[in-house]
Amino acid sequence: MSVPIEHIGLDSFSGDNVHVVLLGDSTLDNGRYLNMSVGELSVEKQLRKCCMERNWDMTVLAQDGSLLKDVRQRQMPLIPECATHVVLSASGNDLLSLLNEMVVANFSLSSMYTTVGTGLGKVAERYGEILQDLKKKGVHIAVCTLYRPNFNHMFFKSLATFALGLHNSRLSQLSVELDCSVIDFANMFDSKADFANPLELSTRGGAKLVRNIDAFVADHPALIRQSTAARIHMEEDSFLFASQWGMPLTCCATRSQQRRVYADKTVSQSLETPDRNFASGLLGAALPFSQQQERWRGQGLEQVETVHTVSA
Repeated sequence: MSVPIEHIGLDSFSGDNVHVVLLGDSTLDNGRYLNMSVGELSVEKQLRKCCMERNWDMTVLAQDGSLLKDVRQRQMPLIPECATHVVLSASGNDLLSLLNEMVVANFSLSSMYTTVGTGLGKVAERYGEILQDLKKKGVHIAVCTLYRPNFNHMFFKSLATFALGLHNSRLSQLSVELDCSVIDFANMFDSKADFANPLELSTRGGAKLVRNIDAFVADHPALIRQSTAARIHMEEDSFLFASQWGMPLTCCATRSQQRRVYADKTVSQSLETPDRNFASGLLGAALPFSQQQERWRGQGLEQVETVHTVSA
């Protein structure tokens, strides 16, 4: 029996042909950081509840520890042909990798300059290439900005705020250029209760996330999905028709924008409530990069300070 999801205005929305795909890292694959024995639900389980209620299909390809190269090489080739909506939450591990490089360099000016001046730009470039490939599939795309980790140490908090501000502004610009919607994690997770540890989302954080995925899918019905080639052909026909009849070209040839921004902080109680039966199940393996980041998931200030000291 499915559990109702609180959302307004979906009574008339048909779930026919909707197939949601999750791409990315542990933000969407957070099960191993929750207490599933007491029924805490992962993002995957929460979205599955939502999909059962809506009569949607879903595929979770996101894997804990994935970098952008993993998304492109390991996940994207597995996107099913029937996919209609793709949610992409990635690049956080790429930025964490840059942070590790600065730690090794003891936060020298040159390492910080390289990270900010070159490293972040390269990450954004790789992200843009993934978006361009996804657009060719004719699916609705939601780009997820990165949230600030729940670090205790003021230095790491400040560094994360600065770097994420730059990176998220680039993601936002890419979403405008490629007409992708945005799920704005940067402005959604503002409470310690949203986190299971400094890096990963809790069930409460996941409930916020899934509520916004729900809204994104509902706002972009699968019925208007069309292939890139078909869309280009239709726009060319509109252009020719407008030219022959002397009509304004921008009126007929310009496709309506699909981009919307989602940042609802409302917590769905039905998704946050523990459910032992639904939470059960085997977890897939995390990639090695995830296991190497355990030092950042430590709850105590002393552990974070040790990371900084060891590099000296």
